[in-house]
Amino acid sequence: MEIGHTAGRFFTKIGEREAELLYRMVDQKTMSIYHTFVPEEARGKGVADMLALAAFAYAKEKGMKVRPDCPYIPHFLEKHPELKEHSV
Repeated sequence: MEIGHTAGRFFTKIGEREAELLYRMVDQKTMSIYHTFVPEEARGKGVADMLALAAFAYAKEKGMKVRPDCPYIPHFLEKHPELKEHSV
């Protein structure tokens, strides 16, 4: 699955639709993930995890921490405790 990235958004195509993870910069070192959406037909297939993994990798590469403002991200971090050190 190919994950795209534009300012404030990670995304992937699901058929004719898109799944997305939205973020905004709180400051130069903190990225707030505030929304994740996966089309109903693709839910439960790891799409949101792939988007979140891409976002955390980006934050780590840039020396940033992630603020989990989206309700999905704390759940994601429970499955990926190794990434908790990169969150605030």
